[in-house]
Amino acid sequence: MATDVKILAIDEQDIILSSIRKALTSCGDVMYSITTVPTAMEGLRSIRNSSFDLVLVDAALPGMNTSETLRRIRTTSPSTALILMSGYISGTSIPGEISGYVDAILSKPFTTDEITSLVSRILVERRGKER
Repeated sequence: MATDVKILAIDEQDIILSSIRKALTSCGDVMYSITTVPTAMEGLRSIRNSSFDLVLVDAALPGMNTSETLRRIRTTSPSTALILMSGYISGTSIPGEISGYVDAILSKPFTTDEITSLVSRILVERRGKER
C-alpha cells in the first residue's frame, strides 16, 4: 500500500525546486505530493492553508531572515518536519539560533541520493516520535 507524503519546498531558485520535484517523485511505497513556492511569505501562506508532513526551506530567502522564517513555520505547524537547505551551513552542525526549529540541514548542492535519504530518515524519525 502506497503512503502519500505531502512536502512543501520553499526556494527562490527554479532549478532547486525542479531538482527536489525530480528527486522526490516517488520512492518505493512512498508517493510524494510536492508543492513548491519561491518565497517565505508564499510558503507560510501554503502552510496556513494546507498541512504538510515535511517542509524544505532555503536558508537565504529574500524578504525574511532565516530565523524568522523558521520560527513562523514552526509556530504555524509545530508537528511538521523541517529541513533547512543551505549552501553555507554544514549538515553536521546546526547553529544555535536555528537548532530548536529544524530537524536537519541539507547542504547545497545536493544529490538525488542525499535528498531522498535525508527526507526518508527524517520522516521515519518523526513517525517514531509520534508513537
